[in-house]
Amino acid sequence: MSSKLLILLSLLLIGLTGFVSQASAIERRYEAPMEESRWTITSASRLICEMEHIIPNFGKAIFSREAGRKLHLKLVTELNFSDGLDVELVSQSPNWKSLNEPIKLASLETSGQDMLLNIPGRPARLAYLELHGGFQPGFFFAKNINLYDSMTVLMSTVRFRDAESEFEKCVNDLHPHHYNDVKFAKIHFRSDDEFPLMAEEKTAFIDLLGYLAVDRSIKEIIISGYADHTGSVCYNDVLASRRAQYVYDLLVQLGVDPDSLRVDYYGESKPYKNGKTKADLAANRRVTVELRR
Repeated sequence: MSSKLLILLSLLLIGLTGFVSQASAIERRYEAPMEESRWTITSASRLICEMEHIIPNFGKAIFSREAGRKLHLKLVTELNFSDGLDVELVSQSPNWKSLNEPIKLASLETSGQDMLLNIPGRPARLAYLELHGGFQPGFFFAKNINLYDSMTVLMSTVRFRDAESEFEKCVNDLHPHHYNDVKFAKIHFRSDDEFPLMAEEKTAFIDLLGYLAVDRSIKEIIISGYADHTGSVCYNDVLASRRAQYVYDLLVQLGVDPDSLRVDYYGESKPYKNGKTKADLAANRRVTVELRR
């Protein structure tokens, strides 16, 4: 084989190697075009506020804030991903501004479900503030995503301000408590007394009743009466029943629909504390109220 032919073959191999290298360096990029970019309020109540941004061919980004909870940023996708993929939450200047290197806001990991990421607290707030400041936060997926080297999913700042003011208004009007924080309340009693401690009666159900006024999904309110182990079993059953009935009457007087109430009593059979000290006995003389959806 002549030296010229060898040189030509070498050059061809170098060219092919470069082509393969370029092909393997393909990066996928998902973002809404300027003319299609929208931010839409999808939930606005005293229990939850949500603002959604469609990312074509990928899915959507959602800022979500529940009553009594911090801001969350959710990334929902139509595509299939495995769990445990490393992702960086980044922010960069939009295309029409001077280009700067993206800054890293947080390190994340995928869940492998439709809701690919559910980001609470500070990272979600940082992304929100970046959009407010006119920057473009997004998600950078590292190498080895199928046949691609990397992938970037960006949230557009275009028309973000159109929905931001409405979202902030909703957030400012959220109820101060989350369902999980107020769904259970209890009140205590003196020994052999069917009437609760006066100080507790005035405050025990304030948060629960306040929440009940805004959450129409509550289907049932369960009132359960208990006693300590002093006295006979029969006596304690009757005492627990009377305590539960007192709380039932109290809640009805405070405006709770009686059809939503259910009364149970357990006497001494389900102690909160198993000890025999005065503190243990006092903890067991109680009525609990539980909200159920």
